Amino acid sequence: MQTTEATLPDDLKTLLALWRMRAGSLRFPPREAFDGRTLMPWAGRLHLIEMLEDGDFFFHRFSPISAARLGLDMTGQRLSATILDERAAMTTSGYRRCLTLARPICDQIPAKFGDGKHHTPYDRLLLPLGQGERPNFLLVGLWFHPAEIPPDNHKARI
Repeated sequence: MQTTEATLPDDLKTLLALWRMRAGSLRFPPREAFDGRTLMPWAGRLHLIEMLEDGDFFFHRFSPISAARLGLDMTGQRLSATILDERAAMTTSGYRRCLTLARPICDQIPAKFGDGKHHTPYDRLLLPLGQGERPNFLLVGLWFHPAEIPPDNHKARI
């Protein structure tokens, strides 16, 4: 589901403001504009992803909160190595869209997929990074909404 900048949680708005400041007059900032110290306020809720030449995505950093939710840490792995069902298609389409447009994308991942199971809904801010005309990295900020999980759903993970 598409969302707007105005409806983003404050933490993601702050991350977007930092991205804009680091971009300056460029369409997007270089990957080197962000280091661990700068990103510390969002440390548990960030992915750093590279789009490889073959079109696959490589996780240089996988959000520890996502790893706990999924029971799977993708740091140092390709997205194609996962078996994330329809979530993989939703994920990669957002990644590709952000890199193609070379601008921030805000969206919200729903609490329910076609499998009928509930999942933790979250807002996602995708930020392109790179050199030259075409970005090849994504900084992805996540904001989870655990209060929206039905209380009787013991399978949902935060």
